[in-house]
Amino acid sequence: MNRTPFVLALVVLLSAAAYGQSFSSGSTGTDGALDLAAMSCTTCEIQLPETGILNYTTVNVPTNKTLKFKSNIRNTPVIMLAQGSVIVAGIIDVSSSGRVPGPGGYYGGDFTPLGAQPGFGPGGGAVGAAGTWIGPLSLVPIIGGSGGGGGCNFSTPSGGGGGAMVIASSGSITSLSGSLIAAGSATAFQCGNPGSGGAIRLIANALNISGSLNACGYGQPNLVVTCGVIRLEAPQGAINFTGTSSPPAVLSAINPVIVPSNMSSLQIVSIGGQTVPAYSGTRFDTVDLLLPNQLTDPINVVVQASNIPVGTQVNITFGGPGAFTPGTLQGTLASSTATLTVSNLNRSAVTYLFVYATFDPPMTSLNHNPKGKDRVAKVRLEAKPGARQKFVFLRKDGSEIDAKKLPQAFLQEFGMN
Repeated sequence: MNRTPFVLALVVLLSAAAYGQSFSSGSTGTDGALDLAAMSCTTCEIQLPETGILNYTTVNVPTNKTLKFKSNIRNTPVIMLAQGSVIVAGIIDVSSSGRVPGPGGYYGGDFTPLGAQPGFGPGGGAVGAAGTWIGPLSLVPIIGGSGGGGGCNFSTPSGGGGGAMVIASSGSITSLSGSLIAAGSATAFQCGNPGSGGAIRLIANALNISGSLNACGYGQPNLVVTCGVIRLEAPQGAINFTGTSSPPAVLSAINPVIVPSNMSSLQIVSIGGQTVPAYSGTRFDTVDLLLPNQLTDPINVVVQASNIPVGTQVNITFGGPGAFTPGTLQGTLASSTATLTVSNLNRSAVTYLFVYATFDPPMTSLNHNPKGKDRVAKVRLEAKPGARQKFVFLRKDGSEIDAKKLPQAFLQEFGMN
């Protein structure tokens, strides 16, 4: 089984202010009205499409009804867009269940014959530790919680991270007695290694929230609490929030960006002439590609990129033995490809392929790039199974810069504010 990760996202955020403007969710309405009152289920599950985006006219979740979602193969966050009102008197739940994350979250570490695994995700817990939420505080792009590290009780896998949801309405969002939940979980009462809570973002021209919001993970016996982020966004004076929120909700003007459209990407599209699924590397528990043993060396690996400078070198590293020749992106900024070759892979074991590319910071970030010893000379984008992309900022001498030392305005260029 070859796990061939890589979808990298480079996000450039525009102005977040939307005072005095009418917000549009962008919903096409193609999924019609979602009215759980007209459905016979008590707990109703909606299958997420591959994009994770649902386009409704209106949404109604009445009292005594719970709305959940069936994860897609990519395990994307839930993005619900509505043209009209969204009313939540019941529950909308994207929490994890045991080791399995909610939509957009990450798995908890398992306990295997070879030992305990750390949690998955950018803030995955070390063995014996809880997961932490790591992502942009703007929730653009939105990301779920990371898994707790395995090793709880030396035999029990740890909890998965809570999912992530965006609910955006061109009208209003009202939740007077309802609950929106993106909680992380622990797998046993005595397990202190929960997955972290996920993320909840509500955006509308008017918000009236007196219900409860929860994006935390809880573990025992020491009551470990690890939370994600909750954001409520509406025009100035249009947020009426009298409910409860764990963690405390951020009240903000509207950032009209819901799904970034200028994302850079780099993905393996074929190995040895075999097509690689677009979702490869996004879930560690699925088979990405099975290659025939009779493939002769060197094996061609074709990668495709967008919004990464032409001429950038693409490299591969291996979770095991192997050798490679790098490739160089050719084409246009909007669409380019590179062909690498790999040899000497272990033909009788699992091989993990890790992909990365290093390039200059985008021109839009230059005004915010600090001067002096922490000036960013290069940005490296990395990906590995079970985790989203990671941005590594490098000095001229190649040493890594702690992102906490960089200005928020600079990090916003990468969706890390």
